[in-house]
Amino acid sequence: MPTTPRDLLDGFLRAMLDFSPDALADLFADEAIYEFVFWTPHRGPSQRYDGREEIRAGFRAAWGAVSRPPLTGLGEVCVHETTDAEVLISEGEMNAVNHATGRPFTSRFVLVLRSRDGRIVHLRDYSDVLRTAAGLGRLTQLFDQVHAESAS
Repeated sequence: MPTTPRDLLDGFLRAMLDFSPDALADLFADEAIYEFVFWTPHRGPSQRYDGREEIRAGFRAAWGAVSRPPLTGLGEVCVHETTDAEVLISEGEMNAVNHATGRPFTSRFVLVLRSRDGRIVHLRDYSDVLRTAAGLGRLTQLFDQVHAESAS
């Protein structure tokens, strides 16, 4: 089990690349919070998962409908240590492919990770939702979802 914030970040990125909701969720404390800063319609109004099992269920639902994971690797990842030993900030790129078109794309992210006792207790995810939707050919669908949810 990873013990340092950097180990946890490495495990997080590996779980993302492996498209493994269980490996991802197992990095989090029981009462952890996973926040999505940029609004995505399918996540509902809270835009966060509360607790390890909600994180697991949320990623299982999101990734379970995907026949072939789009992520192909990491681009540049930069880790910024902070004066708080529990917190690190990471910025980087995820490389992916749209399997329907064969076109590769890159999406950027910033993560603010807080850990305690060898587990992630809070993660704030600033992933580029628009670039990912465009790369997957789902930008129109995203805008339609945004419009539908904002009209209700």
